[in-house]
Amino acid sequence: MSVHPVAAKIVDEYQKNYPASRERHQRLVKYIPGGATRSLSYFKPWPIHIDYGKGAHVYTHEGHELLDVTNAYGALVHGHGDPDVVAAVQAGIARGSQYSTPTDSQYHLAKLLCDRVPGFDKVRFLNSGTEATMFALRTARAITGKDKILKMAGGFHGTHDCVAASTKKNVITAGIPAGMTADMLEVPFNDPDALEKAVADNASCLAAVIMEPFLGAGGVVLPKEGYLRRAREVTAAHDVLLIFDEIFSFRVDMGGCQNLYGVIPDLTTVGKVVGGGLPIGVLGGRAQFMNIYCHENTEKPLYHSGTFNGYETVMQAGFAAMSKYDAKSVAALNAKGDRFQKGLLACFAENKLNIQSNQIGSLLNIHFVNRPTTRAKDVLASEEELHTLMHLSLLNKKIFNIPRGLFILSTKITDDEMQMFLEKIDDTLKQLLPLIKEKYTHLLL
Repeated sequence: MSVHPVAAKIVDEYQKNYPASRERHQRLVKYIPGGATRSLSYFKPWPIHIDYGKGAHVYTHEGHELLDVTNAYGALVHGHGDPDVVAAVQAGIARGSQYSTPTDSQYHLAKLLCDRVPGFDKVRFLNSGTEATMFALRTARAITGKDKILKMAGGFHGTHDCVAASTKKNVITAGIPAGMTADMLEVPFNDPDALEKAVADNASCLAAVIMEPFLGAGGVVLPKEGYLRRAREVTAAHDVLLIFDEIFSFRVDMGGCQNLYGVIPDLTTVGKVVGGGLPIGVLGGRAQFMNIYCHENTEKPLYHSGTFNGYETVMQAGFAAMSKYDAKSVAALNAKGDRFQKGLLACFAENKLNIQSNQIGSLLNIHFVNRPTTRAKDVLASEEELHTLMHLSLLNKKIFNIPRGLFILSTKITDDEMQMFLEKIDDTLKQLLPLIKEKYTHLLL
C-alpha cells in the first residue's frame, strides 16, 4: 500500500527530529511492554520522551523546547513546576509523606472542595479517577441495594472492569469477564428520551446513572440545552442515584460543571487538577449518602481503605494548586480558551475546511468531521489518519499535543504563545490540504 507524500514527509521529519526518543523507546521496550506504561502514551513510529517541564513548556532529550498543550491530560492547571505547588510539596515532604492517619492537610483540602462544589457535603480521598468512579458505583449499589448501572455511550469513567468494557472507543476488553458488564446499561449521550426510557424500564433494579456532564475523553461533546436537568429530574422521579463524573470537567468552573449548569447530582467524582499534578481521586456527595462510610453512627460502614488514601504530600500539593485556582484564575483561563476557539474557527474558514472544534473553558477538541459532534458516534466518524498526521506535524513544529486533537490550556500559557500555536495549526492544516483535497473532499467547504 503506497503512502501519500504528505504523510511520508511528516513521518520522516518526526523520525529526524526525535532520534533520542527512539533510542530510549528501544531501551525501554525491553522492560516495559510496548515501551509505555500508559496505553495513551504510545504512538507510532515511537513515542516522544520528555526530559523535564517548566511552566507552559516541556523539554526533550534532543534539546527541543515544546509548548505543552497536553498538561498531563488535564491533571496540570498551573503548568509544570508551579512555585507554590513545589514549595508546598518540599516543605511538606521534609516533615514526612504519609502517616496512615487523619491529618490537617486532609481537612484543608476536604473543606476547600466542600466549600466550592454544590454537591459536596462530605468527601473521601482515593488515588485515581478509576478508584473514585469504582467506589462511586459501589456506594450507589450499597445505598440502594440494586445492581444495575446506566452510563452514556462514549463516556469514560476509568479502567475498572465494568466501565472499561462498556466504553466503545479505543478500549480492548480482553480479560474482562462477561459477568462484569451484565449489570451495565448504556444509552447515547444527549438523547434524553433514551435516558428516560432506560431509567423507567429498569428503575426497580437500577442503582445509579453515571455520566460526565460533557464527554471528556469522548471528544469534549457538550450537553444539549436542558439535557442534564432532564437527567436529574428522571433519576429523582425513579429513586435512582445520579453520579456526575467531573474528573475531567472540574476545571471549567470553581464548583465544576454542576455549578456551571446548576444541576446537582447525588454523588460526584473529581480528580486530575485537584491533585496539583500528583495522583488523586475524590468521591463526594450529600451527607445522607456519604455517611454510609461513617464509623461514628453507622453500625456497619461501607469499607474503603488504601495505603495511599489521603497521602499527605498529595493533600498539600492539591491545596496549594486549588487555592490559587480561584474564581479570578478560572475566569481568566476560560477566557483564553474562548479566544483560542475563536482563532481556531477563523483558521478553519480561512483554509476552507468544514471541520469542528468543540470547546468549553480551557478544553478544546478538533474533529475531522463535516457536521457538529453532539454524540459519541459523531466523534468516532472523525478521520483517524488526519489526527495521526496532525499530531506528528505539530510535534515537528514544537507543539506537545495529544494524538486525538485534544488541547488543554494552562494558566501559564501566554497570549503570544497561543497566537504562535494558532499559526502552527494553520501551517499544519495547510500541510494536510493536498491530502484532504485528494482523499477527504467531504471536509472541504
